[in-house]
Parts: sequence; C-alpha cells; structure tokens
Amino acid sequence: MAQGSRLVSNVLELMRVIIGRRNENDPDSSDTKMLDYLNDFVSLTMSDDVKLFEQFGTLSFTIDQSNTTGVYTFNDLGASHDFVNISLECYISLLDPVNNSVSWNQLPIYQDPGEFFAIWGINNEEILIPGYPTNLLYFGTELTFRTIPNTSYLVKIYGYKKNNNYADENESLQFDYWLRYLAYGAALNYARDYRYEQSTLMNIQQGYSRERKLMLTHTHNQKKLSRCKPSF
Repeated sequence: MAQGSRLVSNVLELMRVIIGRRNENDPDSSDTKMLDYLNDFVSLTMSDDVKLFEQFGTLSFTIDQSNTTGVYTFNDLGASHDFVNISLECYISLLDPVNNSVSWNQLPIYQDPGEFFAIWGINNEEILIPGYPTNLLYFGTELTFRTIPNTSYLVKIYGYKKNNNYADENESLQFDYWLRYLAYGAALNYARDYRYEQSTLMNIQQGYSRERKLMLTHTHNQKKLSRCKPSF
C-alpha cells in the first residue's frame, strides 16, 4: 500500500465501527466529535505511548548574543514541532580559531527547573556574563541556555517529535500503518469517557494492545536496518 494513501476519514470510520456508533449525524459520533478524540490521542497520548522511527528528528538552530535572556521558544526558532521530554540529546558547535574548524560538544539538558536554577539562579539575566553555553533547560516549550551566548553558535537537538493535530477528515495520514493504532487508541478513550460496559472496554483494550504491538514491531524492524547516528 502506498505511503499516505489513507485519510483521517478512514480512521474516523473505523472508530465508529469499534465503538458501535455508526451514525455520523449523531452529535456523539459526528465527524467533529470523532476528530476531537483522534487529535487528543495523537497530540496528548501517542507521543508518550510509542516512540516511532518516523517521529525521531533533528532540530537545528542558531543562538547568538542578540538574545540577552538565553530563553528561546519553539516559535522563536521557527520550528513546526517540539519534542517529547525524554531521550533527548543536544550538541553545540565549538569553533577552533587555530585550525579554523568546527567541532561539537554535547550540551547537558536539564528538565527540572528547580535543579537548573539552583545552579544558575533566577531572574539574574542582567548580571550574567556572556560566554560559551554549557547547560540547557528544556521545560514546556522553552529552551533556556546558560550561560547566555557571546557569539553565534549552532545547536542541534535530537529527539522524538510531538505529533501535530489533524486539521480535518480529508487530511492524509503520515503513514498508512498508523491507521488501526490511531483508531483503536482514540476509540478506547471515547469508550472510557462514555462509560461503556467493562466487557466492551476489555475488547477495545485488547484490540488497542494488538495494534500497539504491531506498531512497535514495525518501528523496531526499521531501526534494525538503519545506520547508527554519528557522534560529533
């Protein structure tokens, strides 16, 4: 099957089959209602539930002395996504003026603001001396560098991207093999919220577990054939 040939509408149709609500004119199973449940699953659950080969990515951007707080958001960086808060790696460029070459240093990432600011202090940007950044706080949608940069540095972050919402039912899925996993995952949340009988919930849960396993098997097979990420 060609990649991306399935639509969001195919997921919504399967969701209705799973939950036993086939009437799209019913307000409780309308396209809008089903799409809301699908998007909640995609953006709030899926990224934490499975780490897929296709979700792994790189974000490259430049920081420089024009930012005197050292704080950047993903919008500031022009990024269309942010990352799930696990399995992150970050590298920062280091210019060798003698050999006129660039090497890379790994930049330690903190995800606990209390731990980070216990080292660097809070609200003290005006007394920070610009220099070579040695630590990064990643919290929410913000990236905070310390110390603040004294010149331009290229930064590369590797991690698993969060998924964006689908705009409407006519949008194509990123990958066809996501279809059944998405449908069962969103349908399971729907059935829980609408307090389906335990026997029905168990059947949907079993279907979801089966599709989740197949998803992880697929990405595991891709990773086995992929090359290792180079060290800098």
